[in-house]
Amino acid sequence: MERGGRMFKKLIVTSLAILLTVPAIVLSQAVPVSANSVYASEGDVLARYQAVAEKFAPDIHQEVRQKGTSKPGYLNFTYGYDISADFITNVNYDGDWKANNNWDRLGDFRTTLQSYVYYDVKETETHYFISYWNYYARDDSDIHQDRHENDMEGMFLLVRKGAENLGFGQPVFASLKQHGTYYQYHIQGVSSGFTNGNDNFDGTITMRDGTHPEVFASSNGNVLEISTTRFGHNLSPWSPNKGFGGIKYQVGSTAAIPDRTTVMNAYNAGTYTPVSYQAVPLTPLWDRRTEYGDPYLFDSFGVFNGGDGMDDSANAPWGSGYKDHDSPTGQVFFDPANLVDYMLNNLGTYSYTYVKRDGMGNDLPGVYLYEHPNRQGRMLHTTQNIGDLRNSLVGNDSITSVSIIGSQYNATLYADLSFQGAGQAFAEGLTNISNGPMDDKATSVMVN
Repeated sequence: MERGGRMFKKLIVTSLAILLTVPAIVLSQAVPVSANSVYASEGDVLARYQAVAEKFAPDIHQEVRQKGTSKPGYLNFTYGYDISADFITNVNYDGDWKANNNWDRLGDFRTTLQSYVYYDVKETETHYFISYWNYYARDDSDIHQDRHENDMEGMFLLVRKGAENLGFGQPVFASLKQHGTYYQYHIQGVSSGFTNGNDNFDGTITMRDGTHPEVFASSNGNVLEISTTRFGHNLSPWSPNKGFGGIKYQVGSTAAIPDRTTVMNAYNAGTYTPVSYQAVPLTPLWDRRTEYGDPYLFDSFGVFNGGDGMDDSANAPWGSGYKDHDSPTGQVFFDPANLVDYMLNNLGTYSYTYVKRDGMGNDLPGVYLYEHPNRQGRMLHTTQNIGDLRNSLVGNDSITSVSIIGSQYNATLYADLSFQGAGQAFAEGLTNISNGPMDDKATSVMVN
């Protein structure tokens, strides 16, 4: 529910729970949802999200930098910059999931770096929220305090569902990230009606064929060179003749390997040579989110394990903050609908209810756990038992409504890990548990 455009977690609602004399379990009566005899399969939903991500994937004009080159604004010509550190690739480019060897091993794999961009899709009843994330093995600088192992910079695109673009909808807003700061952009030629909210619009972004945002990614460089935009792979809107040259990445079916000689020739000519990248889901990284320390991917939740330069200084999307603004860490990943609501005003027809649907609009059956009443806030969908909801999509001790789609499913929330402690059972339909015995107390869920 909302008041003044903001959602409040605590609502006084009539409890739907019916207390029965079943040990440690409260059985809840659900409000039936609209009947839907046709359901989506998980494969169909994933295929839809892949298609959505590819349909709106950005064109990335990636600037590069190499030791010994001289360009206006460069302050150091002798430091060992390597153009390979400006190539977007996958986190496990070297064949392992150990993140604190990615700086050193780059030299061994510089001629085999395939091109990938990670994506994540969240869906509400009215919009797609698509985030794209570029990974680099090094955020390099000739200043020690300004460099670190691993780097992930991103953007997200808001797409209004509709018949436009062969039924994929219409892009209406874009936000680009520059080291913790998000910048907001109108879509060229699109009248969204959006106005400034808690942040201001910073300009307009162009779209190739009306669907692919055209962005510029800066090369490596130190903070003193920020006036030349050469600072740690920052993203900004593309404009002709921007930057010093390098690669023009475009989404395709092939994760191509940039040819270093061709890239250097383009750089020397001030142009961008075309290279195809594959859009791949963030899922393999998210699945490893609690693997900490050596020899693993992360040092802590949302922070990559890195040892060169400043230790552990790169963030995954769920550890990404919104600098200088009162917004929860990782909101772009967990709850982008409310992030947009924070940024902008006059959103028009705009839902905060996350769903999972295929291209025909059919719901994916299963158990949906929501942060707020009436299917609002962060959401986790599952068809399996989860013995630990900490560091999950919905979070620990934060569930306030449960929606079950499909009569074949029911679920029990438990207050403690591994299905221990007090419990509350749920059947098909929507159940609000505000002020009930399990409100903001669930730490595990069993699905039957």
